[in-house]
Amino acid sequence: MDKKVKVKPRKSVKIIIFIFLLFFLLFLFARYINTSGLKVKEIAVVDEEMSEDYNGFKIVHFSDLHYGRTTDEKDLNHVVEKINELKPDIIVFTGDLFDYDDVSDQDIELITNYFKELEARLFKFAVIGDYDKKYLEDYQMILADSGFTFLDNTAKLVYDNSSTPINFVGLTNTDNINSLYENNYFTITLVHQPDSIQDIQNSNLVLAGHSLGGQIKIPFLGGIIKKDGANIYLNDYYLVDDQKLYISNGIGTQDFSFRLFNQPSITLYRLYNY
Repeated sequence: MDKKVKVKPRKSVKIIIFIFLLFFLLFLFARYINTSGLKVKEIAVVDEEMSEDYNGFKIVHFSDLHYGRTTDEKDLNHVVEKINELKPDIIVFTGDLFDYDDVSDQDIELITNYFKELEARLFKFAVIGDYDKKYLEDYQMILADSGFTFLDNTAKLVYDNSSTPINFVGLTNTDNINSLYENNYFTITLVHQPDSIQDIQNSNLVLAGHSLGGQIKIPFLGGIIKKDGANIYLNDYYLVDDQKLYISNGIGTQDFSFRLFNQPSITLYRLYNY
């Protein structure tokens, strides 16, 4: 009787199978693992131009919720709980609330109710994102009904047991903004698109969103997905003309429902002058 001969797979076939499995696992990781959960980043911002009265002042920054793509009510509830646990003095949102044009009354009510639950000791500020322009009236209504101050190329001086304020500037665009920076106070600028920093001067700190940190990150290289408004600056931190620029990785996803090595996050900034 002839013996059966086991045919071993060729090496090239094994390599193809390995590559296929690797990409399949990366797909699952990027679609289901990295789009869920929530990371809290803590950053100390040191600037001697800030009054010592604000040492330890806490600002929580979140951005790019893109509700309806990979974020749902459960995720939103988690964001609200995490932010409130941090007990911020100021909460800032840098735009892109929904991910679609047709915003229903039910969506508006849901987001409004959750945004109402966000607790800041002093103020909640927001600026407009590019997606928000598609439903601008609804966006402004949500902010107003939930206690947010919408900064539309406007500035707000915030005093906290000090005769010296912090100047919060919120930008919709960068046209005719020089007057917003004329008071020489420590200034924090909120803007959606990080590339706007090229038109900003005299801001100590700039907080932006939009880039989602590149959405797809390669270890040691950073984000790789560029977009209009985030072609130059898309990773976490830059120093531009002595202005510190921090970019939120955001909560949701844009254009495609994937993140890779880039978990949804919110950021807690603690301010110090030493």
